[in-house]
Amino acid sequence: MGYFALRHRQWHKLQRQYQRLQAVPQGVGGPRFTLPFPAPDTPLSACRILSLDFETSGLDATQDGIVSMGWVPLAEGIISLRAARHMLVQSPAPVRATEVTLHHILPEMQLRGMTLDRAFDTLWQALPCPIILGHGTVIERTFIGQYLARCGLPEPPFIWLDTLKIEQSQPDSRGMVHGSGASWQLAHVRRRYGLPDYPAHQALVDAIATAELFQAQMYRLFGLHTPTLEQVYLLSR
Repeated sequence: MGYFALRHRQWHKLQRQYQRLQAVPQGVGGPRFTLPFPAPDTPLSACRILSLDFETSGLDATQDGIVSMGWVPLAEGIISLRAARHMLVQSPAPVRATEVTLHHILPEMQLRGMTLDRAFDTLWQALPCPIILGHGTVIERTFIGQYLARCGLPEPPFIWLDTLKIEQSQPDSRGMVHGSGASWQLAHVRRRYGLPDYPAHQALVDAIATAELFQAQMYRLFGLHTPTLEQVYLLSR
């Protein structure tokens, strides 16, 4: 099977998953997208994207918990700060001291947070379509998958866009992937684009920082031309 046939087959598989999800009766948990599944040739500027970040008590989704969520929408190439959201989450997993020093969320602060179910319900409502942006999306993908599995729900056909993968895909970055001293942390990649430093490990700040980096990457890669969703999706794999 040729490359183009393979990638379109993968896209159609996601589309079929989307259609099955939309057929699930109302009242069942999980995201309820309000927009049609985007075609691969949809201009990126026409896409509704949610830049998402989780802070967690550790890296193991089977044992650790989400302590905060932050997101900001992008629509028509504009970061919508008015619709940004940050939530503390009540995590059943104990938060280790090393994690507290990173995200500065104390256990007593978490007690005032949302339950995990309510936090995810709020997240689902913020997703009009399945396009999610992140910087190194492993944490978000893993913890979302674990939550859905625990609830007995199928994982939706999310279209993950990843500023980390986009950066690593560039010819001038490939030699750095396995090189000593290479750093792919969000702050370090932002500096390559002349973007300012923000406080790290705060979910909403990281979501906004990722959205800004994404815009800078798109301009460097495509200039004033608008890429298709599929072009950016393939760079994120």
